[in-house]
Amino acid sequence: MSALGGIYHFDGAPVDDNLLVALGQALDKNGPDGGKEIKSGFVGMAYRAFHTNKESRLERQPLVSPIGPMICWDGRLDNRDDLLHQLREDLTGDLTDVGIVMAGYLRWGIDFLPRLIGDFALSLWDPNRRLLLLARDPFGARSLFYHSGKERLIWASLLGPLVDLSYTSLAINDEYIAGYLTDEPEPSITPYKSIYSVPPGAYITQGCGQIITCQYWTLNRSRRICYKNDREYEEHFRDVFRDAVRSRLRSDQVVFAELSGGLDSSSVVCVADSIIKAGEAETYALETISYLYDEAPTSDERAFVACVETKRGKEGHHLKEEDHRILARLEEQSPLFFPSVFQLFARRHRAVSDVMRESGGRVLLTGQIGDHILWSQAEGSPELADMLLHLNLLGLHRLAKSWSRIQNTPYVEVIWKGVIWPLLPSSIRARSPLAKPAKWLDKTFVKNMNLREPTLRVRDAFRLPSSRLRYRLLLSAIGWASRGYYQERACIEVSHPYLHRPLIEFLLAIPFEQLLRPGETRSIQRRALRNYLSDRIVTRRGKRGPDEAVYRALAREWSRIEAILSDARIRARGYVDLRTFRDELQRARYGRATQSHMILKTISLELWLRSSPQSAIL
Repeated sequence: MSALGGIYHFDGAPVDDNLLVALGQALDKNGPDGGKEIKSGFVGMAYRAFHTNKESRLERQPLVSPIGPMICWDGRLDNRDDLLHQLREDLTGDLTDVGIVMAGYLRWGIDFLPRLIGDFALSLWDPNRRLLLLARDPFGARSLFYHSGKERLIWASLLGPLVDLSYTSLAINDEYIAGYLTDEPEPSITPYKSIYSVPPGAYITQGCGQIITCQYWTLNRSRRICYKNDREYEEHFRDVFRDAVRSRLRSDQVVFAELSGGLDSSSVVCVADSIIKAGEAETYALETISYLYDEAPTSDERAFVACVETKRGKEGHHLKEEDHRILARLEEQSPLFFPSVFQLFARRHRAVSDVMRESGGRVLLTGQIGDHILWSQAEGSPELADMLLHLNLLGLHRLAKSWSRIQNTPYVEVIWKGVIWPLLPSSIRARSPLAKPAKWLDKTFVKNMNLREPTLRVRDAFRLPSSRLRYRLLLSAIGWASRGYYQERACIEVSHPYLHRPLIEFLLAIPFEQLLRPGETRSIQRRALRNYLSDRIVTRRGKRGPDEAVYRALAREWSRIEAILSDARIRARGYVDLRTFRDELQRARYGRATQSHMILKTISLELWLRSSPQSAIL
């Protein structure tokens, strides 16, 4: 992922050369392939390159059009061929992605944005229209932040430079912390009140001294895909999933992929192998990276990893937890700009970066978003409530009987969980124990930030419960992927095949029964990719989590954790009831806790609060 930044003066004053150079230098760590700064009156842009394909090596950014507009682009165009065809009369020899994007703007104006398919963040200045544009792709795969002061707007694809160069006092954004301690914060906010993120699928522009946010892409809620039989759904899924993987194999170097042995990562790896063998990919090879837990058998997935490696005839890179300890060296973290569980796995991520650098790889594919969009939950189906709304009582009865038989659950319980509960008002569902935030969060903080309701909120107008739930899971995926955690930790381009826009649009438009059937989660994925995967992967149910490894790490690092919590900032800020949290840590230490991920989030929040420059705020 390349890095970009810029400065815009509201009053027309010239850009400070020293500040622009400092901004460019702050981007150096994520742009090892050079770059430069350019000024155009009261606007300046900085760019640092991170090349991943042959076209990117031909780019010269910031790119300035002969008629004035200037652009910085960090992205990958997945519909290059379509755009090249549409813009063939406008292109003047520059066939790089940024050249195509510039031609698209000159042809269509702001309407060029929804025509772009791929991961991207961009900044564009048009002096002829006095238009400044900052934009991101619909799912926020590339990050872009900004700070608006009295005199100027400053932006960057990394949060750190804005924290260092904002020249204003930083105040912690409790709304962000509340989101972090429940699910994911709103994608438009950051941990700092004065620094914002360009929302996914949106652009911001400056007008009349104000920052205006406009959404250029939203999901088409009325779109429905209805085929005659399963085979047609499977063919469509297979085609669009292959496109999702193939577009992310666009690299003139070896590509890496995380391989956990789960259905999502295995699908990415095996489909990628098929594409490379067919000569349909730019990259010449795929390497895998797997995380193994010798000391935590209930967390270890080596048997499934080996199953995939056997099928592809190639062993991948294995990173063992004992060599790259979870929670290691907690008190020696470098400055942190986000609270993130990633920082508790810092040694592992450093090892990933080292392995990729030694092999010349720069792109890492991950299947982490698959859970959110392919429906991995097996505890009943919201399709039952859909049937009630459609007055399909006979179909409801038959499906409920199937779920009752498969799950060995009383019929009445299936009706309650699958029909009645999803249709109850959120104010009632918020009283459920399942909706409660972590029990160690401070009660006053929970009340002031209304932390019960956010765990159930759905910001959409879908009528059917299944559509609401699918959309809510997508929002959660976007919230996680758009934070930019990887970019802050390592110089790697992380790519999510499961956030391919055509794939998302397809999955949210097909009937729910294509995703979940009695006894079969991820139904369409299993059916469509059965010829790519081994039977053991296709038929596996569930997957092992890292809980045991986390609990062992807590026991191993207990003295360090106690030392950190002796002067806990999470208590000083009123976020956590420390006594309750200590009790839960004791339970986790002996393997009896149930919320390992929330425990890690709380520890990572404490480390962030202790890290410079946040420590100066308290």
